[in-house]
Amino acid sequence: MSVRVSSEWSYRNLQALVMDNEFLRVVVLPELGGKIWQLTAVRSGRDLLWHNPRLTARSIPFGATYDDVFLGGWDELFPNDVPEELAGEPYPDHGELWASAWDWTVEREPGKVRLVLTLRAPISGCSIEKTLTLRSGESHLRVRSRITNEGHTALPFLWKQHVAVPVSERAKIGLGARTMYVEDFGAPRAGGPGETYTWPLLVGPDGSSTDMSTTLPPDSRVSEFQYATELDGGWCSVTYEDGTGIGLAFDPGVFRSCWLFASYGGWRGHEVLVLEPCTGYPVSVAEGLEAGTHQVLAPGQTVETALTAVVYEQIAEVSGIAPDGGVEGQSL
Repeated sequence: MSVRVSSEWSYRNLQALVMDNEFLRVVVLPELGGKIWQLTAVRSGRDLLWHNPRLTARSIPFGATYDDVFLGGWDELFPNDVPEELAGEPYPDHGELWASAWDWTVEREPGKVRLVLTLRAPISGCSIEKTLTLRSGESHLRVRSRITNEGHTALPFLWKQHVAVPVSERAKIGLGARTMYVEDFGAPRAGGPGETYTWPLLVGPDGSSTDMSTTLPPDSRVSEFQYATELDGGWCSVTYEDGTGIGLAFDPGVFRSCWLFASYGGWRGHEVLVLEPCTGYPVSVAEGLEAGTHQVLAPGQTVETALTAVVYEQIAEVSGIAPDGGVEGQSL
């Protein structure tokens, strides 16, 4: 068994850092927000991340409108989602991390490699460190991140993972959620803006129920955005009919919500689902701060957490993802 990391690659003129072992191949683009571009199951050659078929990976100017240059892959958002003013500073769409170039170093040990990505955020001045660890014999990627407010001003914030996965074939969404909230976006399959329900069944006024955990075909033209206001576990997953899937295990004490953005042919014709463990809700940090559902990072304060991403096979339905990468559920 072996595990490797290489910095000798490029992808469309961008630096590409490649980590791989016998089960998993991870490609990171540090110049593009430290984006995880590929999570590939080595045996099947299947990449579990979605890529926009209309766009190619390229450098993106800081302050760009996110949706118009949404390449796919796995981004990280901080300290905001929608453009808004925080602590007296205007922040761009989807925050200041995803279009910034990150520094990086590689660490090697027997049976283990680490990729350490760092950034001094251009507006807030926060220092961000993200360490990706891949070990021999494991089909999961370990991610440990921390953000420190190096400034002199308290910063209201959200911190969110933004993991885009393909839904061009039927799949089942797994989520450790109790209560979900339907946001005012697109054309959801059921419910309306502001409606809450117990995951995964949304029960209508007439008593009919809709399973919100099943993905839809593109001719449904559905687009929907929802998030968990209560979690009963720190995990989410997408499992395809052939038993292949991707899952995330996260600390619900840090990521206290998980957002789901889905386009089944409805938003710009795309077939994509985005898994978004987040420190709070709703989309606006200012609104969440007033409601007590978003937080403030004080000067000198650090927020840190660990997350595990696992690619799995031969699973019919997932009931949980463990921090050690274990997948709980029913096998095919």
